[in-house]
Amino acid sequence: MPARPKRPCKHRGCGTLVSGNDNYCEKHRADEVKWKPDAVRGNRHARGYGNAWVKRRERILLRDCGLCQPCKRAGHVTIATEVDHVVPKAQGGSDADSNLQSICKACHKDKTAREPKTR
Repeated sequence: MPARPKRPCKHRGCGTLVSGNDNYCEKHRADEVKWKPDAVRGNRHARGYGNAWVKRRERILLRDCGLCQPCKRAGHVTIATEVDHVVPKAQGGSDADSNLQSICKACHKDKTAREPKTR
């Protein structure tokens, strides 16, 4: 059976080709997120993202006019698709509106990658 074709590293802006089942090059391997199944980490309700969170999320997106706040601070206009904790819950952040911001998927991924790993 022929080998799978090489594809670009999934790190934003990296064009290094990786082979096999790898998603990241050697330089960016630490950026790879190892997701755990719900059986290990709990479902969204157990983690605090139930119906109350859905309502809070919609309220924050409306408050921020549906715009990504980090992009807005950088002078760009980008539609926000997610809501982020400014101070992560794992580091003592809360679900208070003042600790939440609308954010686009790319900014959220970058911000999460920069945050210290607590688990």
